[in-house]
Amino acid sequence: MSEIWVISETTSSILELIAHAKNFSQGEEIIAWSFTVEGAEQAAIHGADKVFQFQVMNRPEACVNVLVEKAKIHQPTAILLGSTKRSKEIAARIAAALDTALSTECIRIVKEDGISAERYIFGGLCIAKETSQSSPFMATMAPKTVEILQESPAVDTELISGAEDSCRVIELRKNQGTVNLSAADVVVCIGRGIAKQEDIEMVNRLAKALRGKVGCTRPIAEDLHWMSEESYIGISGQAVKPKLYIGLGVSGQIQHVAGIRDSKTIIAIDKNENAPIVEAADYALIGDVYEILPALLQKLNV
Repeated sequence: MSEIWVISETTSSILELIAHAKNFSQGEEIIAWSFTVEGAEQAAIHGADKVFQFQVMNRPEACVNVLVEKAKIHQPTAILLGSTKRSKEIAARIAAALDTALSTECIRIVKEDGISAERYIFGGLCIAKETSQSSPFMATMAPKTVEILQESPAVDTELISGAEDSCRVIELRKNQGTVNLSAADVVVCIGRGIAKQEDIEMVNRLAKALRGKVGCTRPIAEDLHWMSEESYIGISGQAVKPKLYIGLGVSGQIQHVAGIRDSKTIIAIDKNENAPIVEAADYALIGDVYEILPALLQKLNV
């Protein structure tokens, strides 16, 4: 039976990849390759037909040769990977070894006459459809573009050894970053409409009252340095998919909208009724942020 492979070093990504594979599968077995115990356990109950878990190792990249050898034997129809830096490197190396094309940052895979990938281009303004004639079809999938599947009875997991790593890890340091907007149910985002850095304190109060996180547009992080670069949302920053997104003084250029387009509800607060964010929003409050925000805080008693 033909196979679709999904490969990732993170649990959230491997579950999304399985869902993508299910959406275009036409009877193929979905084979999940995980580098962690948690990832393997979750893949086994979220739609995979079989799970391989690489045994403890320092770097997932060390398994590339094993994956290539297995792919040459089993000849999967398609191989999907996530869009982390590590997964992109693994994807590129596998594609080069198999002499096949690789589509990146895809949002959907469709199977018609062949297999095609849809991806945003021109800063999210358009969607391009790319069809590959090479085999296997390979793509890296953008995060937060599909809902993970419901739990199902667990399937078998097989342990597999990775190749010996030619690199030696000298030291591991914990990531000091504290912003994880992708996991937030509520995101409050600030743009140029916030005039002073000290006014972010009001935004923090609103986010806390809503049990959410604070993000920003790229200029706030990179030009003004009011917030960390890991806080900005957009096509080159974080992509978010909260239940509620509130933009405070955000103009909503296409690069930013590409990072919030999958939010369940978008509320824009801006004094410019012609701002692009207004068109993208489900609800728009046209007015001065410095009048609306204090009123919201008062209503919420914070």
